[in-house]
Amino acid sequence: MFFPILHINILTKPHMKKLFTIVMLLGSVQLFAQGQLQKEASGNISYTSDHVMQLAEAIPAEKYSWAPEEGVRSVAGVLAHIITLNYFFGSKLGGTVPEGINMMSIEKDLTEKEEITAALKQSYEMLITAVQKAKDESLSEKVEYPFPGEYTNMSSILIAMSHTNEHLGQLIAYARMNGITPPWSMAEHGGGE
Repeated sequence: MFFPILHINILTKPHMKKLFTIVMLLGSVQLFAQGQLQKEASGNISYTSDHVMQLAEAIPAEKYSWAPEEGVRSVAGVLAHIITLNYFFGSKLGGTVPEGINMMSIEKDLTEKEEITAALKQSYEMLITAVQKAKDESLSEKVEYPFPGEYTNMSSILIAMSHTNEHLGQLIAYARMNGITPPWSMAEHGGGE
């Protein structure tokens, strides 16, 4: 006890001012960083989900059963898969899956364009809200996944971001293979390629 008190008493006023400035600076940086991952990740997911939704709307209903080959998910299957995983990751972060949703059978239950696009929008809203509400102190909490490895709430956010980007790319390829230009691409190029 004697040494810390002696050490503080040895500090001069200029040293105390510098120490105070450093402590205040570190405190403000920490406050700034509070929720930063959640803000950036939810922004990324919002941006990507907007593009996924635009594609879901642009692809005609009769193309929802289209798949590039046998044994590969159809357009409807990819969108239903996104819905399932949005609910999965969102629930890991404390979000509530809406009543009546059976995550184990979404890909079988949802087949029509209207019901898929409505569920897709709802699942993204749930996921984004769950990411935004995740507390910094909960990010390192362990989460159980149905596949090997160690995961945390931060993993859920990062994988959700990666997952939605991965399937956006897949849907762009599906759309292009069917002669459909992504709506945002047409807008960027004045209505054409």
